[in-house]
Amino acid sequence: MQKIANNKDCFYVRRNLFSYQEKQLSDTEYKEFEDHLHSCKECDRIVSDFQSVTSFIEEKKSVEPNPFIRTRIMQRIESYLERVREKPNPFFQKVLRPVSVTFLLGIAVIIGFSIVKQREPVISQKINHQNNIKAMKSGLNLPDFIDESNTFFDNH
Repeated sequence: MQKIANNKDCFYVRRNLFSYQEKQLSDTEYKEFEDHLHSCKECDRIVSDFQSVTSFIEEKKSVEPNPFIRTRIMQRIESYLERVREKPNPFFQKVLRPVSVTFLLGIAVIIGFSIVKQREPVISQKINHQNNIKAMKSGLNLPDFIDESNTFFDNH
């Protein structure tokens, strides 16, 4: 055989692997295919590898699956989904929770300062009022404590 014919024959073999395997070639094509395989070691190796792969696939097709495999797979999927639903979001735990706590503490501090600011005039007015009462008492010479046992009216 010539080198050019050999390349064409190699291309033909590679293109018709499935037809050869399924015995869909005509008698003359099948004979040429076989003749080329005997003369070309590379094509012979390719065809033998192809046959081993197809036989492996056929062997695996004939294996009966476990009848409970569907149930087991569905149980694993459901348990995974339950764990995902139960597991808190790590983004919330690591980022949002500290941010929300800090935000709430900040609001509490602001509310506390605003309450103190609002009550500050009342407190200062109360202190001023008490100072005014003390000033009046000292001006009138009234004692700070009244002794109830020495009152004029007795309830006996």
